[in-house]
Amino acid sequence: LRLRFLSLRKNFPDQMLKRLTQLDYERDIAFVALEKDTGALAGIGRLSCDPDHRSGEYALLVRSELQGHGLGWDLLKQVIDYAKAERIGRIEGTILNENRKMLTMCLEFGFSIAHHPSEPGLSVATLEVR
Repeated sequence: LRLRFLSLRKNFPDQMLKRLTQLDYERDIAFVALEKDTGALAGIGRLSCDPDHRSGEYALLVRSELQGHGLGWDLLKQVIDYAKAERIGRIEGTILNENRKMLTMCLEFGFSIAHHPSEPGLSVATLEVR
C-alpha cells in the first residue's frame, strides 16, 4: 500500500474511501483482478480522466505476495487499451522513485519518466496514447 499511496497508511479518511470505492462512470474506470480459487482481490488498475477526456491519471495496486507474476503488467495494459479505445490523449501516474519495478514496467510500455516538479522522491510516468 505504501508504494501505491506514496506513504504508510493504516486507515483512510471517509472521503478518500468514497472516492476509491464509488466510481464516477463518466470519468473513472477500474479493472479488478480476483484470485481464481478464492475470489479474493489480487489487484486493481484505475484510470481517472479529466472531464474532457484529454488526459487521465492511472494507478495500480497488486497484492505484495502476487507481485512479479505479470498481474501489474496485465492491469496496466488494460488501462492503456481503455485509454486508446476512449481516445484519451495522455495518461500519467505518480510513482515513488524507489518503486523500481513500476518504473521499469512503465518504460517497457513506452512511458517517459521525469522527476516530479515539486515533490522530491517522486517521478511522473507519462504516456502519449494517441
